[in-house]
Amino acid sequence: MSDSLTAVWYDGRTSRGGEVTLRLDVETLEVRGPGVERRYPLAEVRIDPRLGRVRRNLRFPDGASAEAGDDPFLDRLLARQGRELVSGRVHRWEMSPGRSLAALVATLCIVFCLVRYGVPLLAEKAAFALPAASEELIGRHTLQLLDRVGMQPSALPQGRRQELTRLFRSMTAGRPERQGWRLEFRASKSIGANAFALPSGIVVMTDGMVQLAQNDDEIAGVLAHEIGHLVRRHALRHLLQNSATVLLVASLTGDIASVSSLAATMPAVLIGAKYSRDFEREADTAAVDYLKHKGIPVRRYAEILARLDADHYRDRNAAPRLGELLGNHPVMLERVKSVLARQ
Repeated sequence: MSDSLTAVWYDGRTSRGGEVTLRLDVETLEVRGPGVERRYPLAEVRIDPRLGRVRRNLRFPDGASAEAGDDPFLDRLLARQGRELVSGRVHRWEMSPGRSLAALVATLCIVFCLVRYGVPLLAEKAAFALPAASEELIGRHTLQLLDRVGMQPSALPQGRRQELTRLFRSMTAGRPERQGWRLEFRASKSIGANAFALPSGIVVMTDGMVQLAQNDDEIAGVLAHEIGHLVRRHALRHLLQNSATVLLVASLTGDIASVSSLAATMPAVLIGAKYSRDFEREADTAAVDYLKHKGIPVRRYAEILARLDADHYRDRNAAPRLGELLGNHPVMLERVKSVLARQ
C-alpha cells in the first residue's frame, strides 16, 4: 500500500499546474516537486470525499491546491482527520444500486410529505400572520384586476342589491373581526353564475348567481359558504401554497409588501383553480352551521349547489373539464351528498 501519491499542483496564483508528490509524515502533509517544497498540518488540509470516480481535490490553507485520482491514500488521510467514516459510508451508498434506489425512494417520500403536509401548514401560518394592511392591499388590487379583465358593473336593480347587502351585513354583524367586510355585485358572461371571496373580507357575487337562486335562503347558504372561506383565509392559503418562495418569505417575516404582485395571480386562483377538498368541506360546514342556526332548511343550500352544477355544464354535454377531472376539487355530487347528510 503506497504511502505517497502523485498529484497535479496549482499554486493558487496562476492556472499553470505541475506534478508533485504528496507524502504523510506523522500529522504533516509534505508536498514536493519541481520548484515546490511545502509542509502543511494535515488538520488544515481540506480533502474532497469520494464522489463516484471523479478526481478529487486537496485545498491548502495558503490558497494552493492539488488534484489527484481516486486513490486509497486520500481515504487514509481522511481517516487520520476523523472524516473517513462518514465520507466512506456516503461513497458506498453512491456506488450501490440498491442503496441508491433506497435513498431515492426516501427522498421522494420526504418531498411528498413536505408538499402534502409541510407547505399547507406553512401557508396557513403565513396567511394568519400577514398584517391586515397587506391583506387589504391584495383584496383591493385583485378586485381591480378582475374589473379590468373579466367583470362589468352589475345590472341588478338597486333595490335588489340593497336587500342582499342587508342580508350579508346581518350575517357578519356582531363580530368585530368582520367589521368592514362587504358584498360586491358584478356581471360577467365569462364567469357566469358564481360567488367568491377575496382577501380582506370582500365577497363578489355575480348577477348570474342571484338569478340562479330561487329564494334568499339559497343565497344565504352561498354567502355563508363564502364567509367560511374568508374566516379560514382559504384564498390566501391556496395562493401561498402555490408560491413557494413567497410562502417562505411571508412565513419568516410576516411581510408581504415586497411581494404585492401576488394580487396579479389571484384572479386565476379564484376562477381557474379549484380549492382543495378540505377547504371546500370547511366552507360547506360553515354554510350548514349558519343555516341550522337560523332555522333554514339545509336542503336549500344543497339545491342551489346542484342547480349551479347543472348550469355550469349546461353547454358542455354534462362533461367535466379535464382540469376538474385531474384536480383536487370535489365533484358537486359529493358536496351535495355531504351537505344533505348534515341536515
